[in-house]
Amino acid sequence: MKAISNNLFLNKTKQFLVAFILFVFCSSAVAKNNDSILFQKKIDSLQNLIDNSKKDDDKISYLLQIAKAQETNDRLKAFDFANIAYALAQKTKNKLRTGQCINFLGDLNWFSGDYASASNYYYKALGIYEELKDTAGMAECYRNIGWILMGQERFKETVEYFNKSLAINQKLKLNQRVIANLDDLGIVNKQMGNYEEAIKFCKQTIKLSESDKSTKGLATGYGNLAIIYVEMGQYDIAIESFQISNKNHESIDDHYNCAEGYVGLAQCYFQIKNYHKAQEYAEKSLAISQKFQYKTTLTSAYQLLAHVYSNQNNYQKAFKYMELFSNLRDSTYNEKNSRQINEMSAKYESEKKELMINSLEKDKALSDEKSAQDKKFKTYSIIFFSLIAVFVFFLFRSFLQKKKANNSLSLAYKEIEVKNKDITDSINYAKQIQRARLPNPSIILSHLPDSFGLYKPKDVVSGDFYWFAEHENGKLLLAAADCTGHGIPGAFMSLIGIDELNHAVLEKRLCDTSSILSSLNKGVKKALRQNEENSMSRDGMDIALLIFDLKNNTLEYAGANRPLYYIRDNALNEIPPTKSAIGGITSNDQVFKSHVREIKKNDMIYVFTDGFADQFGGESGKKYMTKRFKDLLLSIHHKPATEQEAILEKSLAEWKKDISQVDDILVMGVRI
Repeated sequence: MKAISNNLFLNKTKQFLVAFILFVFCSSAVAKNNDSILFQKKIDSLQNLIDNSKKDDDKISYLLQIAKAQETNDRLKAFDFANIAYALAQKTKNKLRTGQCINFLGDLNWFSGDYASASNYYYKALGIYEELKDTAGMAECYRNIGWILMGQERFKETVEYFNKSLAINQKLKLNQRVIANLDDLGIVNKQMGNYEEAIKFCKQTIKLSESDKSTKGLATGYGNLAIIYVEMGQYDIAIESFQISNKNHESIDDHYNCAEGYVGLAQCYFQIKNYHKAQEYAEKSLAISQKFQYKTTLTSAYQLLAHVYSNQNNYQKAFKYMELFSNLRDSTYNEKNSRQINEMSAKYESEKKELMINSLEKDKALSDEKSAQDKKFKTYSIIFFSLIAVFVFFLFRSFLQKKKANNSLSLAYKEIEVKNKDITDSINYAKQIQRARLPNPSIILSHLPDSFGLYKPKDVVSGDFYWFAEHENGKLLLAAADCTGHGIPGAFMSLIGIDELNHAVLEKRLCDTSSILSSLNKGVKKALRQNEENSMSRDGMDIALLIFDLKNNTLEYAGANRPLYYIRDNALNEIPPTKSAIGGITSNDQVFKSHVREIKKNDMIYVFTDGFADQFGGESGKKYMTKRFKDLLLSIHHKPATEQEAILEKSLAEWKKDISQVDDILVMGVRI
């Protein structure tokens, strides 16, 4: 009887659970459908207001409202409505509305990744707001321009514009904007390495958010504070800040930032070797990311869990999560690349906007001319009536032909803009892929704490790359490489180089510099089919490879056209490389000479590509040159690694001034 009762109970329970799951699913689907219906009703309502409005100013306002509503739903439509609003504002000579339209077009271009066009719009909007003496509008433009400058790493000017925006918003007592300004200043100081200043601004953000009861401001302030402490290696304080940030994100149902925050907590606990807590928070992030399909965060969670289980010697689960990480990373690349090429919204650049305005002005001019002619023709006698009819007929036909030609030209421009947008988005995603393949600087710092890496790509993606690995015997491997070319071709080469180095060390388990570079040379030539007859490929790379044996105080080095510098007792010593590149015309059996040196405490080791020394600048626009580079390293080698990096970056900026960067730049330094 007891067994029968239990079975009946289980069956009832299962039926209840099935019914409950179906109810939740249906409720969710209905809610989602309701959101879609409400959104469309809002758009339709605004469209009706436009159709029935007699005032151009009201039409512009409604057009902008539709554009802003479509910003995250359909960016192509957002561009359409914003450009129509802008054209109408230009036609009616409404300066305030024109400024609002231009500023919003800047935002659309910013979120589309076209920072050059965004900058152009922001500066135009600023000029209009300054003419109108609209200080609130000026403050918004100052902030937007600051973000453009920060993307160009022009940090001094960024701070100047952020402070201008802050001063105005404080005067106008716009607290929500002030919170955003303080948050911006914290971010730019973090980017500059001014951690104390960054922390100060984050705390001001938090203080003002508390007084203004801004949950979002508190979440953002504590989140940025946590990231700063992570970069400083103060993981205990970072954990406290992440927990407060997550609590506030949870209260406003910000699922994405909750998932990101849990990953941050997991990484902190991993660094302090509390693997139980690291696993707990990584799994929390995993649950949210799986539910809402946050694939980027999901990838991080998989990778972190693989490392956690590996350190707990649970290799079965470590392999499982590493496999999930690898599969998701590959599928994410394919899905996102396809979606961006076929579905992402396209935008109109300034050429399209100018064409629309010019067309509108030409049509208006034609209309005015026709009206004047009609008035003039009314005074003609009936004798000329037939001539007038013929003239009007041909004029109207010409107008239709012109309109048809303009429509065709507009469609052609749209196609061009879509293709340009696809290319830009693909390159920006390629940047994410390349950065994901580079080693995490925090991992390098955990093994080589007094080290730095100055990494400045010339374009969005880079032909220079750095590589790090820990061999199973405890030795540490570090490399700095310079691939043929820069931009997209160089980035492709860098991915080949990273894969071949991983193959040589992690799969073939090679652990001497000469064998690793020989394997890399053969792998690159095979990947590019350079051994085949009639092969036209001459691409390859230069590289400096180091192996640190900290237990026995030795350093092994081999180089392909890239030397090694080390400074001891205030004297710079150079170890020359093998004068052959990796790949290209180099033979398959090329041997790369290894050099072994005893290392001592406070020795400073440098590996680098040729970008720094080849940069043009100075008073006469000449190259920086190797001698000046050596002198600079000698003058700063005794300083902490982070300070050396800042001095190198400052020296480079002062040298090149307004001259464009000519090549990718990579300089790495390690103090023993």
